[in-house]
Amino acid sequence: MTFDPHPHPALRLSRRRLLQFGGAGLGALLLPLGAARPAAASTDPYAALRSAWTAYLTGGVTDTSGSVYAPALSGLNAEAAAFLAAINTGSGRTSLWTDLPLGSVSANMSSTFARLKTLALAYVTPGTNYTGSSSLAATVLGGLDFMTGSSGPYRSGVTPYNNWWDWQIGSSQLLEDTAILMYGQLSSTQIAAYCAAIDAFVSDPTKQLIVPSSSTTSTGANRLDECRAVIVRGALGSSSTPISTGVSALSPALPLVMTGDGLYADGSYQQHSGVAYTGTYGSIYFGDVVALVLLLQGSQWAITDPNLANVFTGVADGYAPVVYNGLMLDAVRGRAISRYNQPDASDGFSGALTLLRYAQATTDPAQAAAWKATAKGWLQRNTVFTVGSTTQAIVNLTTGSTVTVSTAGVGGIALAQSVLGDSSVTAAAEPVAHHQFPDMARAVHRRPGWAYSIATCSSEIQRYEVINGENLHGWYTGDGMGYLYLDNDVAQFNDAYWDTVDPYQLPGTTADQGALANSAGQATKPSTTWVGGSVLNGTYGAVGMQLQAYSTNLTAVKSWFCLDDAVVCLGAGITSTSGNHVLTTVENRNTHTTGSATLSVNGTAQSTSPGWSSTVNGVHWASISGVGGYYFLWPAGANNVVFNETSNTGNWTNVNSGAPTTLANDTRPYLSIAFDHGANPSAATYSYVLLPNYTEAQTASYASSPAVSVVANTTTVQAVTDSALGVTMANFWGAGTAGPITVNGPASVSTQTGGGRLTIAVADPTRSAATLQVTVSATGYTSIVSADPSVTVQSSSGGQVKLLVETGGSRGGTHSVTLATTGTALTPATTALLAPAADTYVRDGSYATTNYGTGTTFVVKNVGSSGTGYDRVGLLKFGLTGITPSTVRRAVLWLNGNVEDSGGSQTTVTAYGLANDSWTETGVTWNTAPATTTAYGTGAVSTAYDWVGLDVTVLVQESSDGTAAIGVSQQGAGLAAVFSTKEQAGGKAPVLEVVTG
Repeated sequence: MTFDPHPHPALRLSRRRLLQFGGAGLGALLLPLGAARPAAASTDPYAALRSAWTAYLTGGVTDTSGSVYAPALSGLNAEAAAFLAAINTGSGRTSLWTDLPLGSVSANMSSTFARLKTLALAYVTPGTNYTGSSSLAATVLGGLDFMTGSSGPYRSGVTPYNNWWDWQIGSSQLLEDTAILMYGQLSSTQIAAYCAAIDAFVSDPTKQLIVPSSSTTSTGANRLDECRAVIVRGALGSSSTPISTGVSALSPALPLVMTGDGLYADGSYQQHSGVAYTGTYGSIYFGDVVALVLLLQGSQWAITDPNLANVFTGVADGYAPVVYNGLMLDAVRGRAISRYNQPDASDGFSGALTLLRYAQATTDPAQAAAWKATAKGWLQRNTVFTVGSTTQAIVNLTTGSTVTVSTAGVGGIALAQSVLGDSSVTAAAEPVAHHQFPDMARAVHRRPGWAYSIATCSSEIQRYEVINGENLHGWYTGDGMGYLYLDNDVAQFNDAYWDTVDPYQLPGTTADQGALANSAGQATKPSTTWVGGSVLNGTYGAVGMQLQAYSTNLTAVKSWFCLDDAVVCLGAGITSTSGNHVLTTVENRNTHTTGSATLSVNGTAQSTSPGWSSTVNGVHWASISGVGGYYFLWPAGANNVVFNETSNTGNWTNVNSGAPTTLANDTRPYLSIAFDHGANPSAATYSYVLLPNYTEAQTASYASSPAVSVVANTTTVQAVTDSALGVTMANFWGAGTAGPITVNGPASVSTQTGGGRLTIAVADPTRSAATLQVTVSATGYTSIVSADPSVTVQSSSGGQVKLLVETGGSRGGTHSVTLATTGTALTPATTALLAPAADTYVRDGSYATTNYGTGTTFVVKNVGSSGTGYDRVGLLKFGLTGITPSTVRRAVLWLNGNVEDSGGSQTTVTAYGLANDSWTETGVTWNTAPATTTAYGTGAVSTAYDWVGLDVTVLVQESSDGTAAIGVSQQGAGLAAVFSTKEQAGGKAPVLEVVTG
């Protein structure tokens, strides 16, 4: 079952937009910049929290006379006036607004609270027409009393209906926000009633409601939102218990996750079990954490969990890299791309404000300064969504009437101006870097003047998501779509792109052109595992995916090699029997309402107009003015290249059933380039180079003497070399050789030579191998400059550099080594991968005399003090014949398995010494097993099958009888972890890696 936090489509607003509903705009997610607190706050800790939260909601602004605030004040006045004019105040009312009937649509309840919050903001914000108005205050309080009263729709005793989010997050947060804004006007009876209403639905933030009356465990951003709800409720009601409950419940959301919803070690953020969501749910997660950190700092409830450091690291490594020029990359916004009122520029603006909050919260002055500089750069370059931007807000769902409001709000303007108006803060330029996020199947390549984002899918990551009728045509957004962001075109994806682009021809995708139904394939995952790639020196990267279409039997392998000024795109094995044409879309560029871009093919200008189409053979290169060049890597030129100019008309209701039906159609011109592989292609290929920002002349020059050449483009390996950079990159779909690189299994390998150095970067995107053997043909590299601990240089003689790379447990991450032609000569290493002579496990309690012998799995679990009969310890023995312990440099026990326990999804296991090795696999029991002794390496395991490596170097070094006997247990109470034994087929048996030399 899907548990969605998005309001009912009738509300016409996204989740964040609802919680920001009313004049505060994006500023509603802010804490004060040092606003003074009331005197009571110095002696009453709850008053201090309420004061801080009021400033959080308003921006803490005391003077709004500056012209920069005029749009926000005007919009807040207009909304307040519209809501006051239409509110029902009669004694027999059944709802506060007739366009929001209560009792069957839960979103109407949240929307009602949102309007009351808007009125409260008009009351407390300086400079509005309603500041301090007693009649408005009475109206707001009367509305709250109606909603939570003895017969109100949001009170104890009401059975939830529709969307759980409205009951636990939307209404609770909006109610408590409104009450805190109006706190000085509330009676103790009112405060108690409002708190009781919140308690009825969200007293325990670890529980996520399943309407009407059951629950599941809350995760990720949803957990943080619920924690926020109970903590602020505690401040409202001057009660420590809810605050402590919220802080306690927040802690489980702070550790890095290995599966499911949450923040990953590589900076990825997932929600809904496999959707890349850094830009929306991740934004909520990061925003809630910093809001609560700042709210509670200095109080008795301050968040001190050491795992909080993970979130701050995630901001730098995962959040900032997916914002470019102040735009939140659409590849990580999920179904939010289909929201007419929440473009990338809006989420990017919010991201800049969140970054400024982290600058306030960090204790590292250098990091704070860097985040301020980054945020200022984003705010300056985001010319789509600025402090002066306005939009139309719907104030009556029945009539569709609107008013003009500020998109930033008073608070958003205040925080943005804190850096925009500060000459001591120098705006940071966009960094040049290559980022890969294997745990959400995304990559971002950043170069001067442009960025390129790639969205893929796998057995772990969904193709795309549809919930509440949002993102109905997201069919191919996860099938290798490439998003080209240009400094001179910040509006590309926010200028009516998603309601007008041809969803069958998204840039970078290879897609069947047969018609699809709305939502076809949503929430599905292919069975393929090869997705990801390798990162070279943090600057370049190889990216690949096995394409397995949902709609037909279309399959292919696709690679992107991200270089200095180019992205090389290869496709191979393109095969389908659907009978439909299959197209690989090179480009499909929104040229905006002007449609002024011009197209040139092989140096000949094309006379394009809407409806124009041309299929050309022998294409060497093409150019779109203001966008870039396209070089086709065929000696004789590419054939069946289709060029189109289209004028596409669409409506947001086509892609989002919750969009207002009153929205007018949008029309945008597009220039597209595509390979037509024909109907029923068999082993078709493509190869081309994207040259962002290249002029026609630059593209012609590049085509006449290209630095890039294709080394291989098959279903075994795809590889390129760039002679100018000294870079060779290869994505191996299996064992093989490409140019100078040989591997013994699926891998992505990138190399670069220059300045007497050789860097080799290796990854296993399939996560299937504990170790990889990599050989690179290269001469003269005799010393190691730097090496990850996971890389062993076996030798560098005979014209070959041989590596053993520990890829197990690294979740598709990159492992690197740099060698040089000068320096201290490296010492060759010998590696051995040993199979166990025996492996089994023992169990206590009533199973203490049971032998588990030659089973295909062994189990590890420590139940702590909770009883007997469930403790299990793994036992393994390895023969060390031919290995001299004193020469051992490194030894790692590799186990393949997962967590299988109802108690959770992640645990750790530890390798131990054993008191003796006299036990036998078929005879040992708990009662006869040797005791565990010294603890050695520890590793993490999750519910996803993977390798875990346990460092047993010292254990092997101290083995004196030719046998390494190892126990596997847990240092404290843990979850059951199940591992393959040597009897398990499929190459997942335990391995002892021993490095000597």
